[in-house]
Amino acid sequence: MESKNSRLTNAKPWLAPDAKAGSYALGLLGLEERKLLYHLARDVFSGAGAAVDLGAFCGASTCCLAAGISDNQRAPQRRVHSFDSFVASETYLVDFIRDKFGEQIGPGQSFESIFRRVIAEYADRVEVHAGDLLEQTWPIDKPIELLFVDIAKTLALSGKVLTEFFPRLIPGRSLVVHQDFYHPTAFYLPIVMDFLAEHFTIVETGRDSTVVFRLDSVIPRAKLERASRYDFTFVQQKAALRRMMRRVGMPGRDYLRLGECAAIGTAFGEHQFRAALASAIRQSTIPPCQVWSDGLKWCGAFNATHIRNRLWGSALKMPPPGVTDHAYMMVSSAWSAVSSHLMPAR
Repeated sequence: MESKNSRLTNAKPWLAPDAKAGSYALGLLGLEERKLLYHLARDVFSGAGAAVDLGAFCGASTCCLAAGISDNQRAPQRRVHSFDSFVASETYLVDFIRDKFGEQIGPGQSFESIFRRVIAEYADRVEVHAGDLLEQTWPIDKPIELLFVDIAKTLALSGKVLTEFFPRLIPGRSLVVHQDFYHPTAFYLPIVMDFLAEHFTIVETGRDSTVVFRLDSVIPRAKLERASRYDFTFVQQKAALRRMMRRVGMPGRDYLRLGECAAIGTAFGEHQFRAALASAIRQSTIPPCQVWSDGLKWCGAFNATHIRNRLWGSALKMPPPGVTDHAYMMVSSAWSAVSSHLMPAR
């Protein structure tokens, strides 16, 4: 018998013409992502486990989830557990807060007071967990039903999400909402989710940069540990991205091509990145859209050393490509060069 959870996610209420966003609080979420979060919290969330917001920033995702839970009569006692360091660790965060909130903060300074003002309307529906996620824990006996992930900006943080929060998911019910799934710099997210593919069904292939997965079966701890270590050769990463491209279909396939370029550049350097990007642009079949444009903008500023430092903490910690990886890239580059002469530019 099909569960209520399955019926609701199959119906996709966030796609209805009159779908609400729940909240328009200032943040980096797109309108479609806001609608998705609100309706997952209102129409799908049952209260069987917790609703967890990993990466709250200034509160947009928290407000959308809290608004949905507030309008959800099946979970009257539930709250959103919101996690963030609330520290402006990147220049773009400092710039956003200055431009949107008119407040001057410097790199490394806290913006928690802004977050708390933004969520004030839903304060009784939110439990705030401030601090470095790498130092946070989640009770082993507390299941999680709705997990929003917008904090996995490094491999260490991604690993923490996998080992600390994924084991608390409920098979057959829990949803994982990956907000950065189509961002080029987060190419490791589709690779990890491909590695775990036998345990998940894709519920939503794309609202802005967000993709939603439902857990179908328990993930062995050893498998989560390997995924958290990101123990994959480049050849394995490339194959995983290609499989995920087929799973998500269009337009996600073309978005992931940019992630593939980032994976290539991170492993082999900026010359290989530029060649891969030119090929991805030639192969793209989607009309211009915000996700694609944002991805191309990010690619325009690609810096291999910066990405290596960000993902591994230090470029020196990144495992170098192996002999097989280099051989694969030589063959792939040769084929791409031939294809570029056969395929007209768009």
